[in-house]
Amino acid sequence: TKGKLMLMKIIVSILLLLLLVFPSGLIAFSQPAIVSYPMGISFYSPFTTYYTNEVVGVVNITNMFIGDSYLPNGQFLTEGNMSLQLNAMIYGVYWAQDVILFHQINNTYFDATLVLNLWDLQGPFNTAFPKGNTSVYQGLGVLCYIGPTFTVNLPINIELFMIINSTSLQFGYYINGHKGIYYTAPIGGQFQIGGYSVVGVPNDLEFVFGGPGGGSYVKAFVYGSMNLYIESNGNLQIVPYALSTGFDTAESVIGISSNANLNNLWSPYVSLSAGSDDLKILWPVKPSLNVVQKNSSVMVNLSYNGKPIPWQTVELETLSFSGLQVSSTGTTNSTGYAVLNTSSSVFVVYYPGNFTLAPTYYISVPYISNLVSGIESAYNALINFITHYNFKHTIVSFFGNIKNDVVF
Repeated sequence: TKGKLMLMKIIVSILLLLLLVFPSGLIAFSQPAIVSYPMGISFYSPFTTYYTNEVVGVVNITNMFIGDSYLPNGQFLTEGNMSLQLNAMIYGVYWAQDVILFHQINNTYFDATLVLNLWDLQGPFNTAFPKGNTSVYQGLGVLCYIGPTFTVNLPINIELFMIINSTSLQFGYYINGHKGIYYTAPIGGQFQIGGYSVVGVPNDLEFVFGGPGGGSYVKAFVYGSMNLYIESNGNLQIVPYALSTGFDTAESVIGISSNANLNNLWSPYVSLSAGSDDLKILWPVKPSLNVVQKNSSVMVNLSYNGKPIPWQTVELETLSFSGLQVSSTGTTNSTGYAVLNTSSSVFVVYYPGNFTLAPTYYISVPYISNLVSGIESAYNALINFITHYNFKHTIVSFFGNIKNDVVF
């Protein structure tokens, strides 16, 4: 209705004012009063850059409670409102956000409002956008569009997706049976995952819960599952690297825990529950590699969390004049065992990894460790990235829920 749209515009204007009042406009350099992260799943590689034309976040929510939210300085903002954001970078220049703003009505019913932010991180847009529920703030180079609202009850099944080609960017949704593309922007290119944007934040892909805008954090819990997909060669594939937090958005949450469910190592997903918001690698994970040599036979056992990993290729490498050279290969059987052969007591057993499994190795003698130090470099680079990332360097979103009871 006209009254709801007017209220939404007022709230968006207030959140825009917050961007202008708090330091640095686009980029926020202040943390919430307590440490919190945008929680869910993200995809980022510090060593490889991926390009794709479609990104999809899927979540199934069985139980959810949304409490109070606060501004970055700890000031109370609102009650019962939270965002679910699918965020991706386009060539490190545009930041696209396909967002659902949840407003809790009671224990099982929620309003779900679709909102998008589209940022030109270099400044004002040089593009004309479709009119309607659209606000373009040229000084910041940001577009905000308010889409439809659906009243949904638990359990909730949601997909947010963005599709891009050479001329247009589409923002889409699936919410408990309602599906559509609610906005098309005349921005072309590809989503870039990897490297850093023009303002120095990672080009990650993230599907995360956070506060209702303005860099806010919210106290909430969610039970359910989620996953993140990218298009590759015409098919949607689960992301090969998954982390528990987003790295771009300044909105965050306290009380939601993301953990990997790896019961099926080839079809992983994220399990959501109430708990601590810990920064972690969800996958790949490092399996256990146990090796026993008996004469010329080398018994190899590959497992994860005590469960055997069958049908995986392992290599045995021995020392030659040119360095390490593969001398024997084998495949683990249904119980995770493989037998390799060598006449030497100096060797390396190497497992190259497979989707959710990181590379790992075993060395028979310490003095050749320098020859294999680079085997796990990609996995170690990911650990180094999340260990040293500065979460104070993020982008503040602005959007509001039409049901917000905003207090300043």
